[in-house]
Amino acid sequence: MRNWILVFLLFFLTGCVVWQATGGPFDGKDYLLDLPKGWMASTDPENLIITRDGQVLQKIYVHISDITKEQKDAKKKLEKGMLPQEASEVILDLMRTDQSLGQFTIVENVPAQIGGKEGFRLVYTYLQGKVLYKTVYYGMLQGDQFYRVSYAAPVRYYFDKDVAAF
Repeated sequence: MRNWILVFLLFFLTGCVVWQATGGPFDGKDYLLDLPKGWMASTDPENLIITRDGQVLQKIYVHISDITKEQKDAKKKLEKGMLPQEASEVILDLMRTDQSLGQFTIVENVPAQIGGKEGFRLVYTYLQGKVLYKTVYYGMLQGDQFYRVSYAAPVRYYFDKDVAAF
């Protein structure tokens, strides 16, 4: 019985993300960021998540994906050489079909510079449960890689409070 408890704990804990304090320069996989002081960052190598009060209250999310390996079932796909506006429309189509994003509403879809490269900036709102969230989403295609950096928080109180840190 005791061995089963140890096996369960080991299995459970290996699935948990470890968090560490942030602040200042961060050298990620193919990118550099200046992380806000006083926040916590996940140590998951695939997805960098940064939060101050918990992911439900505010979250900065950084993800790089290989467009040749993802999107297998998507009708519209990101493709090498796409213009930023074309890429933003593919991302928006995916979001519009996401059942977890209730009352999905686009506030802004504009070109943007990301690290001196051409990309796009989306601002949108959605309802999750009874909470209205707002997200600022930057996306950029570079070769076979899609870079995403976003900030999401409830509209009430947290979005305006922490968007400057983003």
